[in-house]
Amino acid sequence: MRINYFIPSPRFTNLICYPESFGHYADEPSHSENRTQGLSTYNWHIVRGGKGYIQVGETLLELGQGTGFLCGPGVPQHYYADKDEPWDIRWIHFTGPGLSTLLQGKGDREAWIFSWAGADRLDRLWSDLLTTGIRPLQDGEARLSAMLYEMLAELIMYVDVSEGERTQPGMRTKLMETAQWIRAHSHKPLTLDQMASQAEYSPSHFSRQFHGLFGKTPIEFLNECRILQSKSLLISTGWTVKRIAETVGFASSTYFIQRFRKHEGMTPEQFRELRGVDVNS
Repeated sequence: MRINYFIPSPRFTNLICYPESFGHYADEPSHSENRTQGLSTYNWHIVRGGKGYIQVGETLLELGQGTGFLCGPGVPQHYYADKDEPWDIRWIHFTGPGLSTLLQGKGDREAWIFSWAGADRLDRLWSDLLTTGIRPLQDGEARLSAMLYEMLAELIMYVDVSEGERTQPGMRTKLMETAQWIRAHSHKPLTLDQMASQAEYSPSHFSRQFHGLFGKTPIEFLNECRILQSKSLLISTGWTVKRIAETVGFASSTYFIQRFRKHEGMTPEQFRELRGVDVNS
């Protein structure tokens, strides 16, 4: 099975990213590509089943279910399906201004190999793209660009793992569930031990993996949740700063003001004033 969509160039040339083509291959043991000069676009694949092989430098790597690769423009590409267990892959070629910055340089010099095990939403987004196909010109360009951007954001935020300690299968889902639990219980006096216990990991391992996934420590995430709640209360109520601090979970108004100033660059009262809220009226 080979599904291919080739997309006309967009009329609006300033879209941050845009697909040139995309598709889905399965049960194709003869599938093979050898591009010594690479492509003029980015080339991104995810493997959903079976297996295949890709040359990275002098090394031939086997890729199976839950893995993938990304090659930037001009990067040599040599990859092929296993003849006995051909891979089930979804692929997309895309371009756009500033993509190297968005992708943090991944794939710029050689194929970037990653694991997306546990990031099931990425595959669902790909299914949406394939279902969308080529939309009418009047609404298709912005939609395709937005879908691709969401896929790339999912890739960068949730499948990039450190070389030293890769996320174990199922850990990403557990961390996401724990983050949701922290958000729902952020008004309570949570400790790192309690958050780690919810994830069923040791505090040190939990902290390291949480930071790797979200780019912030569990405590920083907890304080951010509380500050977001406080902003709504600052705008919608005439409560004192002390009452708001207690309501969202901060131990003292002094600490709340310190955290708020660091996060927002202003005090809670200044935040209120900036939005024209007069608690004395």
